[in-house]
Amino acid sequence: MINLIFDIDDTVYDQLKPFENAFKTVFGKADHLKIENLYIKSRFYSDEVYHRVVRGEMPKAEMHVYRITQALSDFDYQITKKEAETFQHAYEQNQRKIELSPGIKEILAWAKKNKITMGIITNGPKEHQQHKINDLQINDWIPAEHTFISGKVGIEKPDKKIFKLVEEQIGINSAETYYIGDSFENDVIGSKNAGWHSIWLNRRGYLEPNDAVYLPDYCVKNEQELFALLQEIF
Repeated sequence: MINLIFDIDDTVYDQLKPFENAFKTVFGKADHLKIENLYIKSRFYSDEVYHRVVRGEMPKAEMHVYRITQALSDFDYQITKKEAETFQHAYEQNQRKIELSPGIKEILAWAKKNKITMGIITNGPKEHQQHKINDLQINDWIPAEHTFISGKVGIEKPDKKIFKLVEEQIGINSAETYYIGDSFENDVIGSKNAGWHSIWLNRRGYLEPNDAVYLPDYCVKNEQELFALLQEIF
């Protein structure tokens, strides 16, 4: 029997949608700018300073301003701090409207029907990530006690300790466990280092790092490919 553990952001829902809606609300249409490229840049700058935020060296609000300001600057688009804060507010409002993608719903229903053990590991502040889990209503398929948020347990991906904690708490075997996530560093490297199988849901077409110590067992571009793969593995 296999076990399936999921990431949240940009895995069970498309994180580009709330980002794009917020951008259009605050800045209108930018014909010369591809929103997905801007989103990828924003994630890059967010990841760059995330550990400083966790260590308390940088206020979270400052990180929010930094990531969108730097991302837009890369496309020769300058904004004020006030505009960055307005964008972040709109982004947070849109994040409260997130929904599971239809393909993920189909996978969750299939896994539950086949009595596959499922869980969640997500990085981020406890309240913020819990809001997302509640809004997505993912506990209709995955038990709340199988949900692990880094800000709650005090360990974050890619540290293998959070994966080992999940093994112990849920009672699963690493050799039978597949982790599904979008981040190469946090999800692929983290799960492989813990001895799990890794499925990289690479929606954005990222390239594998040349110096990667670990590689994913499988790479899929969308939920349809993911579902076909899981059925094959099962």
